[in-house]
Amino acid sequence: MIIELDKLRFHFGRFLVPLFWAHVPLLATVALLTGHSPIAAALGGTLLAGAYHLTWWRQGIAPATRYLSAVALMGEPAILLFLLRGHAWQMDMHMYFFAMLALTIAWCDKRAILAAATATALHHLLLLYLLPYAVFPGQGNLERVLLHAGIVAFQTAVLVWLSDKLVESFQRNQKMGEEILAKNQALEARTREAEEANRAKSLFLANMSHEIRTPMNAILGFCHLVARTDLDPKQQDYIGKINQAGVSLLRLINDILDFSKNEAGKLTLEAHPFTLRSAIENQIQLVAANAEAKQVRVVSRVDADVPERLIGDEMRFCQVVLNLMSNAVKFSEEGTVTIGLSASEQNGRVRLKLTVRDTGIGMTPEQQKSLFHSFTQADSSTTRRFGGTGLGLAICRQIVEQMGGDIAVESAPGQGSSFICHMLMDADDRAMGLEMPMSAHVRRLRVLAADDNPASRQIIHDVFAGWGMAVDLVASGGEAIAAIEHADERGEPYDLALLDWKMPGLDGMETVDALRATALRHPQPKALIITAYGADDLLQGVDTDKVAAFLTKPVVPKILLDTITEIFAEEHAPVVHVAAPATPALPMVAEALRGLRVLLVEDNEINREIAAELLDDAGLKVDFAENGRIACDMVREKGAGYAAVLMDVQMPEMDGISATRIIREQWSAEDLPIIAMTAHAYEEEKQRCKAAGMNDHIAKPVEPPVLVRVLDRWLKAGRVTTPLPSPVVPTVASSSLPDRLPPFDLPAALARVNGKTGLLRKLIVTFGDSYDHVGRDLRAHLAAGLLPDARRLAHSLKGVAGSLELPGVQQIASDIERMLAAGETGPALAAVVDLEVAIAPAIAAARSLTGGAEASDVAIVTDQDDGAVEQARTELRGLIARRSLSARAGFERLAQAMGLTADQRAGHPVQRALEQLDYETALALIDADAPGAGTAGRSIDPAGATS
Repeated sequence: MIIELDKLRFHFGRFLVPLFWAHVPLLATVALLTGHSPIAAALGGTLLAGAYHLTWWRQGIAPATRYLSAVALMGEPAILLFLLRGHAWQMDMHMYFFAMLALTIAWCDKRAILAAATATALHHLLLLYLLPYAVFPGQGNLERVLLHAGIVAFQTAVLVWLSDKLVESFQRNQKMGEEILAKNQALEARTREAEEANRAKSLFLANMSHEIRTPMNAILGFCHLVARTDLDPKQQDYIGKINQAGVSLLRLINDILDFSKNEAGKLTLEAHPFTLRSAIENQIQLVAANAEAKQVRVVSRVDADVPERLIGDEMRFCQVVLNLMSNAVKFSEEGTVTIGLSASEQNGRVRLKLTVRDTGIGMTPEQQKSLFHSFTQADSSTTRRFGGTGLGLAICRQIVEQMGGDIAVESAPGQGSSFICHMLMDADDRAMGLEMPMSAHVRRLRVLAADDNPASRQIIHDVFAGWGMAVDLVASGGEAIAAIEHADERGEPYDLALLDWKMPGLDGMETVDALRATALRHPQPKALIITAYGADDLLQGVDTDKVAAFLTKPVVPKILLDTITEIFAEEHAPVVHVAAPATPALPMVAEALRGLRVLLVEDNEINREIAAELLDDAGLKVDFAENGRIACDMVREKGAGYAAVLMDVQMPEMDGISATRIIREQWSAEDLPIIAMTAHAYEEEKQRCKAAGMNDHIAKPVEPPVLVRVLDRWLKAGRVTTPLPSPVVPTVASSSLPDRLPPFDLPAALARVNGKTGLLRKLIVTFGDSYDHVGRDLRAHLAAGLLPDARRLAHSLKGVAGSLELPGVQQIASDIERMLAAGETGPALAAVVDLEVAIAPAIAAARSLTGGAEASDVAIVTDQDDGAVEQARTELRGLIARRSLSARAGFERLAQAMGLTADQRAGHPVQRALEQLDYETALALIDADAPGAGTAGRSIDPAGATS
């Protein structure tokens, strides 16, 4: 079967149907005009049209239809010839025979043509021999028949030849189409195989990268640990070279992993606020050592119109910056690398222009063409001087394009290169008011800076100007001494001198020695040495007592400010007494909303405790659930009694997203607001919460004013239909904290708990108990393959550390959580070591708050029959049975009735159980101590055992 040929036959066969029926009125009209019976003529035409139509309807384009149509086509001119006998047009009807015969070629079937020719021949023979007077009376003869026969035979031969050629053409076309289709299918199969092979390659590269990174992180970690031990110079050199080689290998592996992720479509960008200048400065710091080794000067030029903070993927942005700067340093010798940053507005977003220029070897136009392609390099010869995978710039291009931008290069051999990137980000609306905090006494300092490099002096000037501080600049050590002496004589001495180490004439240390030998009326300024050659080199053979601090170039403003603040902290910083802070007015919800009941869903006991206290302080009643499943059950039972649900997102058994979807099946967002409370502050997380049906989002650590503002926005007066008792704000047993408790930032942490010193003390102690073995627990989860549990533990620690103002622990926990989310178990295991180092001082500080408390613990005794004690005990038991947070206040009333001291209350097992919201244990302790439960005089020891 030839498909295209059959289509042609179908269309022709369908065309013949109306053609035959059109002849019926034509024959009747001709008969009427020539004096014949129109009915007989119409019947003849109807017979031909009906016979064909019936055959077409039943058999379609089958041979029978073709043969019948050939005979019928010859029948139409035969009837016309008979009707026009004796008329001048009679001879013209012979032309109609030939026209109808020519039509049969459309069947592309020589048998149909031969059938039509045979019908024509029979017609002539019939008229000339059997009915000689029907058409040509007295004129019929054999010669004319033979003449007509010859003409018909010739036409038939031509039509048959042409029909065969058409069929051959259709056959050839179909064969070619089938071959093309087969080749296309084979090509599609090969394309699928290639795509699958490419995906398999990317998956293999990603898996191998993970597998290699795990031992590599161990190698680097042990190099770091070994380097801290006592080694001889040769061993130190070996360890340093191993570490350097390991870092280089790890960088290559990271490039392969990032490339594989992007090839597989799994490299996604995050969006969170970050400080742009700090990000740039941090990357400059990372290439500083290599730049120093190659005597390359790194210069930063950030335009004033560049926003301080943006919302985007800081890690990927820094990856692009670091890659471009590393390349610039690598291909430069004793030159300069300049990083520039400018900004413009594009459709309401910030369009960053990042430029990295170097004075290196440059590139030819041919090298530039393939520069951003995978696995290609500017120098691919076997004698090439510079290493690398050829993936770095390809990854940069992928990242920049995902950020809605582009990357290009301008270069010429021997004239260096300039890489220009454009990236789109969003401005951070919270950028205002986030300037680097500075104490008043630091702002009043008089500062002198000495550096022979004009660009470095300009950078120092811009840094101090950004802080609103004045700084005097000189170009040498001699000028610095003269300026200090002159200021001393005027009675306006300098407090701080920033001295570059390498300067012509007197270097930084020589300037310090000269100042020590100079007699001044006022105290010597503190000396801070800045070097581009590494503090380790500078410290060899130097009397460090003369210098307050050392910093390396390029100067990072935050590190500089922290250093200056630390230098002058002891002399100028006021003493902070944390034990008795000034208590500001507690943030409370609007008066019409006070007394409403909310449901707090939080699995971490410290976060639960903090949130519960803040909500109590805000004037709200609080019920709690430890996970999403319990929350769903509580809302199902008494959802009408809740004005809102505060929902953690990451929890065991059922997370907050799943719980919200279930609650939304019964309660709309208008009827029961659900507010997310999570340590994830990314825009993606906010959108995920919103898509699940949550009304709003509060980032942990929770700021009390922010919490109250969000509650005021969503709570509605009169939401609870049943009257509720007046809110009872639980009191925390007075307990002191030391003035300082490193590494906790006590003033900031106190602000998060509304200035409650006793509560903060308790939270810190609980933190020490809960996370004492967090490193061991994380390793156990990872060894067992329980990545969700490990990620949840890191997430929980991140939130708690943020609430207790442990930024170092919070950052490492956040990094571990991010690594686990990406399946990077090797780096996560390596980061656990850093976590243990960072959290150890906090655990030790927490333990220091618990010393001696247990020795004086006194339990609730049953031999006191005082009515007030029994009444307080009964009330407390009812509160515990209802799992009410007011149970802590009930315990305070019981302890007060019994005359327990503050330390006895704080260490009591019932109090501890209530602090951890362990109502089952607290109820068991109360019941075991109740009258009639046993021998009078029995007491409960601090561990909860009866005696």
